[in-house]
Amino acid sequence: MAHRSSASMLGSILAALGLAFVFVWSSLNDHMFNLHDAMPEFLTTNPRIFFLTGIFSLCVIFATAPRTLRTKDATFEILLPLIGAMGTISIAIAPNQNLFNPDALCIIGLVAIGVGYCWLVVRYGLLLARSTSIARIVYCLAAALIMEPVVRLGFETAFAGTWRVCAAALLPLIATALFFCVRHLANKENDASAQLDYTEPKGASDKGKNKKGHNSSGERRNETRRRFILLFTTALLLATVRTLSPVGTWDAEFDPLPMTSSPSLVVIYAIGTILFAKFALVDSETKSALGQFQTAFAIIVLTLLASIVLLVVQGPQPAFLYTLMCLDDTFAHLLFWSSIARMVRSVSMPSYRIVGLGIGVYAAGSSIWLLLLGNSAMMQAPVMVTAIATLYVLSIIMINMAKPQAVAETNEDSGEAQMGTGHHQSSALADRIAASIEERCLEISRDYPLSPRETEVLTLLAQGRTRFYIQEELVLAENTVKTHVAHIYKKLGVNNRQDMLDLVFGKNEAAPPASNSEGIDEE
Repeated sequence: MAHRSSASMLGSILAALGLAFVFVWSSLNDHMFNLHDAMPEFLTTNPRIFFLTGIFSLCVIFATAPRTLRTKDATFEILLPLIGAMGTISIAIAPNQNLFNPDALCIIGLVAIGVGYCWLVVRYGLLLARSTSIARIVYCLAAALIMEPVVRLGFETAFAGTWRVCAAALLPLIATALFFCVRHLANKENDASAQLDYTEPKGASDKGKNKKGHNSSGERRNETRRRFILLFTTALLLATVRTLSPVGTWDAEFDPLPMTSSPSLVVIYAIGTILFAKFALVDSETKSALGQFQTAFAIIVLTLLASIVLLVVQGPQPAFLYTLMCLDDTFAHLLFWSSIARMVRSVSMPSYRIVGLGIGVYAAGSSIWLLLLGNSAMMQAPVMVTAIATLYVLSIIMINMAKPQAVAETNEDSGEAQMGTGHHQSSALADRIAASIEERCLEISRDYPLSPRETEVLTLLAQGRTRFYIQEELVLAENTVKTHVAHIYKKLGVNNRQDMLDLVFGKNEAAPPASNSEGIDEE
């Protein structure tokens, strides 16, 4: 157990370091080059919009072809970071070569950086979402965001000119190497499983169940709808907050003193990030989805208002203003990725599709803000505050509207069933049987510590699904499904599918293990 805990901790440290390198690489591309001078004169928008174009393009593929990406992971996990690194080099050499149009080469470089950046953060995000608890995900991302300004300052101090460009181009490759190490440690911790799945935090599998323990299809649809509303709201919130800050407007005229100009400001930034992660996100894990969202949202809006007040009173130069804006951006970042992690762990949908939709909304929202506000975003701060407030109110209204709709759907279904229509009676009976099997499989997953993915596979097997159906439904490789089935049989102490079904339907009364024989730590 101690060995597993140390491996998990080392994996979290390496993941935080890898993410920090990804963030540093992105910010160096902003600080190293005079991007406005490299852009064509007729383009008046901020150069970051081309970076966002790369992110949005990859998100479209994530959302529309998750299985294709899943089967090509081995190729893309090397190719896309390499494309991102080449993007940095392209921007550096664009004004010093005559082979290609410098403006076009710079734009292509920014798009390539966006693709590589999106790929890396998504891979790290999904790895953490499937391999550890929400609390550790939040703290890991917080550590990466705290390290980013310090590591970037170190790079800018240690390297200059061509050497800085070379070092920046190596960062996505170093982050990829660290990702492989983290994945290896996670696989090793889970018996070298080909697919990463870990036991959810205690009580997580009870989410979505009603008071009777029954989880109707209408209620599940309603819960999924609410979570997507919150995910899209946090994505638009991050887009708005980031566009307002110097982080989100590359090479902009508004450029206050960095917080790294004062060690005390770095400490304030680190403490503020940790406190937000602890009290606004981790401690709210037991609350409803809306309850988790409200506290963090309110803190982000209040921090934004404080930034605006400071801007009006003291002007755009104080380093404390930069620190406050970076804190607000970090808060929004943590809220967004914790929302994605919760979605991945609770919604039966390909993970790539979930992140593609969430990050795609963020990239689209950011692009719209940049097109509307350009480099004068700070002068339009009241407009952005109004947008955030409107976004918050609309999200609450939409969530509350979803509740009576789900009740109406449930009443409608039961009313139709009482009319004696054979089709609806059969459908209602099938729903009840499926829900009963799902509930029983959740009980087994708690008695025999199954991972979330193993629970999904067990439920589908108990419902009579074939391995090919499971492979298609969960977007898994054939060997991965076989591995899950073997792990399920081993944990349940059965030898074949019939023995497993006997256990699920109560014909086999074998007692569950007294302890976690697999040694997987429950958070």
